Amino acid sequence: MPARSSIRAIAAASMLAVLASAVAQEAEEGPSFSLSASYTGDLRRNTTGGLAVGTAYTDAVDLGLVWVNDGLFPGTRMTSNLSVMHLSGKGITEHYLGDLQGVNNIEGPHGWKLYESWVEFGFGGSGSTLRAGVMDLNAEFDTPVTQGIFTSSPFGIGTEFSQTGVNGPVCWPTTGLGIRAAGDFSSSVHWRVGAYDGSPGHDDGSFMSTQVSGDDGALLAGEIEYSSERVHKLAFGVWSYTTAFERLDAPVTGQPGEQHGNSGFYAHFDARIGSAGIADFDGALRAGVAEARFNPVDRFASAALTASHLFESRPGDTLGLGVAWAHLGDDYLSLRSFEGEAASTAETTFELVYRAELTPWLSLLPNLQFVSDPGADPSLDDSWVAGIRFELASERTWGLNARRSPAADESYASK
Repeated sequence: MPARSSIRAIAAASMLAVLASAVAQEAEEGPSFSLSASYTGDLRRNTTGGLAVGTAYTDAVDLGLVWVNDGLFPGTRMTSNLSVMHLSGKGITEHYLGDLQGVNNIEGPHGWKLYESWVEFGFGGSGSTLRAGVMDLNAEFDTPVTQGIFTSSPFGIGTEFSQTGVNGPVCWPTTGLGIRAAGDFSSSVHWRVGAYDGSPGHDDGSFMSTQVSGDDGALLAGEIEYSSERVHKLAFGVWSYTTAFERLDAPVTGQPGEQHGNSGFYAHFDARIGSAGIADFDGALRAGVAEARFNPVDRFASAALTASHLFESRPGDTLGLGVAWAHLGDDYLSLRSFEGEAASTAETTFELVYRAELTPWLSLLPNLQFVSDPGADPSLDDSWVAGIRFELASERTWGLNARRSPAADESYASK
């Protein structure tokens, strides 16, 4: 581990230990002020295949502040969120694996970044909210439930969606400006729509990027979700860019030119399967489609099975097995062939992970991953990756009166 990473790890661990030692105030739901801090360290080794055999360590520091106030506007609750992050380390995908989906979901550009800074207004008892500012689209759209345990990127946001746009959509680690409205059709059916910067991350390497250009257009997204006691999530979402993109096969056809229509859709089904003894089992399926004219991956599917409460003495532990399949479109394969590069039609990632909650503020996640056809490159052998992740996290909430305390925002914890 580099010296700077070691120093950050020690500092973060010390700060979190102090926070964890304090007993958080248990306030009822209402005006409040919350501070959160977390440190994630991830050690992985590519044992065979891919680009090369080797070991990589990556880490992330996250600091957050949430303020909830009921008194500024009559009948309206205002929630303000500010969070920053620091990423560093050596990327296993770039240096050792060469996969296209990403086996480590905390790898990103190094340095301090503004992650989110938004204000949300909730309107009385209607359940309707309006949020605006610097946001992570994946905090609310295409968000996993059961698959949130996994450490591979495609289990957080589908690969066919995460690959889109000039710099990717407005989601971790490149967030941007947006506005989102949400509400309830009923106690079980919820809706949300949003408009986001179509090309976030203009200022490469800077602390934040809030520059917006009319030429970049917008990314529009909508989702309808059903949930119940048995069904964690049944959702259908659509997305579309308003600006034009150049076709992938333009060099092949010799007909350059930008076209509209960069869009797609996805569906989630996530539910409780049942129990066996003290163990509970949950399963999830996700599938999505993206326009093949503009995106390498035109179809994606993932599935996951988790088992929790395996041991009486460890009710918080969870075991998970997941698979993510990314299919390459014909236009992209034509481009690869035109450039003299061979390509297979898909990449598939498997992950076996165990989450052990050692204390309320410390978790360990040993994991084993297998990547078939990394990078859809026939010259690369299949890879076996072994790793372990540890997470230090704590949050402290102060009620601004003796009435209530809001639910914590979980936008990053879901990645």
